[in-house]
Amino acid sequence: MSTLLVMTVGQTDVQLVKDGKKCEFAKEKIYDIHSEIERRFSDMEFVPSPDEKGTRLDTLPPGKFKLCTPKLDAILKANEFREGLPTAALILETTRTRKEEPHFAGAVLERRLRDRGVADVTRSAFLSGDEWLGEPSNEIDAVIRREVVARLSKAIAQATAKLTQNDSVVVATTGGIPPANEVIKELVRLHTVGGPKVTVLEVPEQLRGETAESAVQEKFHPAAAIQARWHALSLIEKGNLLAAWGAVKHLEEQPGQDWIKVIHWLKCFASSLPMPENCDIPVLKDKRMAVRVALRVELALRAGDIPKAVHGTVAFFESALWDHLFTKGIKRHPNYPKDKLYSFPEGAPCVLLRECFKPKKNKENEKELNWYSIDDRMDCAIRIANEYLKCPALTELGKAVGKIYDLRNDVAHNEPTAELMENARHRMQSAKLWSEDDRFLGQPLVQKVLKELKVENPATLCDDLIEAVRTQLRGVSTLPPAASAQPS
Repeated sequence: MSTLLVMTVGQTDVQLVKDGKKCEFAKEKIYDIHSEIERRFSDMEFVPSPDEKGTRLDTLPPGKFKLCTPKLDAILKANEFREGLPTAALILETTRTRKEEPHFAGAVLERRLRDRGVADVTRSAFLSGDEWLGEPSNEIDAVIRREVVARLSKAIAQATAKLTQNDSVVVATTGGIPPANEVIKELVRLHTVGGPKVTVLEVPEQLRGETAESAVQEKFHPAAAIQARWHALSLIEKGNLLAAWGAVKHLEEQPGQDWIKVIHWLKCFASSLPMPENCDIPVLKDKRMAVRVALRVELALRAGDIPKAVHGTVAFFESALWDHLFTKGIKRHPNYPKDKLYSFPEGAPCVLLRECFKPKKNKENEKELNWYSIDDRMDCAIRIANEYLKCPALTELGKAVGKIYDLRNDVAHNEPTAELMENARHRMQSAKLWSEDDRFLGQPLVQKVLKELKVENPATLCDDLIEAVRTQLRGVSTLPPAASAQPS
């Protein structure tokens, strides 16, 4: 198993040790001091980082001098390296020619890593010369220029190219330029999707007078959860329930993120998986199949998923038909679905529909038993809705669906080309099953069918679902407050 360390370099990564104390360099003298370190590198000796801090220095002492690398030392003491040092390291540095630039720090850290036994060390400068990180006059490049992002991405891609799922990457952006560090962390995550585990370390500021530095896993920032919430909600409003789950799944194990369960419910609903017992959004657990199908059609249309909406529109009629049949007390055969047979509580079904309700006969004496198969052809389904169930809205829907029924087979058995999908949209709109702006629940035909099933406010089913989700996502964590809080 390989472990790659990706780290950045800043002004305090290299310090002088004087009188047993670690001493930072004066900011306005950093470039000059680093140039002197480069010239006198053979006079340098590495020593462990002292705990105690000394005063800032603006020059190197004459003769031999001692350097320490406090943040690197703290990183290598982290739990992630308790079983061994990294097998490789990528140092992302800046080598610009300005007075506050620690331009030789990357070389010092490389030497320190090699002295510690890390042989595979690569350095990559993402800023050099007189370059700036961003270009304020350009809206796209205002924070970080695209050229700089490309350099970082290339270096990280090359360093992580051969890593597998069994490997790991430790990111330590403890020095350098904060806007670049944020991009570096996300680029590492981008280039390792589906591969090695990524851990981000930080070296926190000294607390309560303690001077010893130690690297720990980066604390989870509440802003990350809030960002994930609004991202997920925006996807949900556009009908992309599975994408919303993908946008938040990485927070699943973070403490205090109880709200994620709501997105998990939606994922289960979208995938037709069993709904968790703790789901408290009633419409997601509605027993009426037509309600769930109608929601899926509306969401598919919002997402622009025409094939799924076509399938769902046909299934909406079939589901509503079965909802009514089950309401009448029809029961499935004990061997269902192997034996697709049904019994009727009042005995034999309507004599007029014997060609739609076909009795199962005993092979020995040809006597009819109380089990029937149901012909699922559209003409029979419409007759059942009209003559047996006596549901005028469902009958009207069946006639409309009959006009476009072939679309389901076209979508199922053919590649859904743009031409085929545009034709499907036109036919659905002509049949009044979809509106001109591709909506389903707003259609009177659909609303009447849902009202026959005793659904209240069918037009707002989807909006009400999204509002229920929005309310929960805008709430706060349900975890109890901590017993005590430390001052910030």
